[in-house]
Amino acid sequence: MKKRKNKWYYDSSAYHEVVLSGSVTLARNLADFDFPAKMSEEDAAEVVSRVRSITTELGAREGREYYSCRVDKLSNTEKDCLIESHTITPSLKRRKDPSGLIISEDESISIMVNEDDHIHIQAIRPGYNLRDAYKDANRIDDYIDSVMPYCFSEKYGYLTSKLTDAGTGMHASYLLSLPGITMGGKVDALQEEISRFDVSLKGIFGEGSKSAGFIFQLINRKTLGFTENEILENLEQVTAQIVDIEKNLRKGLFKNVGTEITDRIYRSYGVLKYAKNLPQKDAMVLLAQLKLGSDCGVIKIKGGGSALHRLMIEMQPGNLQTIYKKSMGSTQRDEYRAKYLNENLPELIEPEDESEA
Repeated sequence: MKKRKNKWYYDSSAYHEVVLSGSVTLARNLADFDFPAKMSEEDAAEVVSRVRSITTELGAREGREYYSCRVDKLSNTEKDCLIESHTITPSLKRRKDPSGLIISEDESISIMVNEDDHIHIQAIRPGYNLRDAYKDANRIDDYIDSVMPYCFSEKYGYLTSKLTDAGTGMHASYLLSLPGITMGGKVDALQEEISRFDVSLKGIFGEGSKSAGFIFQLINRKTLGFTENEILENLEQVTAQIVDIEKNLRKGLFKNVGTEITDRIYRSYGVLKYAKNLPQKDAMVLLAQLKLGSDCGVIKIKGGGSALHRLMIEMQPGNLQTIYKKSMGSTQRDEYRAKYLNENLPELIEPEDESEA
């Protein structure tokens, strides 16, 4: 698979201190084949081949480069890289039958083949930008629908492998940085409150994953009986409330234990800059604490929170091994993670340097 250079999370112009990204995924199945759970290996391979065949035309229509591959033939490290940048799902990695992927050069658009459904079209945008992600996904969906007939019912909408995904077949999500809510012990209460609005908080990589670095995914739970616009509006309204709660709790943290939190933030910078061994979990917490300090103006860093979010992705196991072009065990990864962060941690901005930021 050809190496990709610029990635969606490099864009700092859309950075938001709470909302890291917005994504929309459309689940679709082809009318000519059984659903993935009941497909033969031969049919699964044919679906992958048929969907991958549109790669060149899709790139020409979109005016940018697209690549495709057989996901089941990628190494675990290559798959992990794609998961870590939120380009594919962990469940696609686990698929043993033929599976595929079409991906834009910046990884903001991905078409997963033979995950739970034949096709999952995903569009992701940095920051508070869910509507543009929906436009991207919808545009590509219209094109695929014009060349490959979908399973569609006038009564039930798009037919999907999971009953909860039928109807629009759409899942919209925001990736949220919630240190105030997490450190304030409010996650469980928030989860209970937002469940009334048919949305839920999940881990950093969605279903079945855990939060890391205070990062959660907020996603709609139901698609049947709602229009696409209703799903988007509902998620946007809930997200706006969570953003307000998070910002208020951050203010409370610094008001009540400001000295302690400030000290922790500066210690985080020192450890990230000079430690020689950094386990993944520890590094995520340190980067998250530093990001909190940068977002709240306690510490000034070149590139700000956007640069720190990028490091959160690139110090993950798959990316780390790709950067250094070597397979590593966990102990060696911890050493190379420290090395990578030592060398790439953004510089502090001193008052007289602020004009250069």
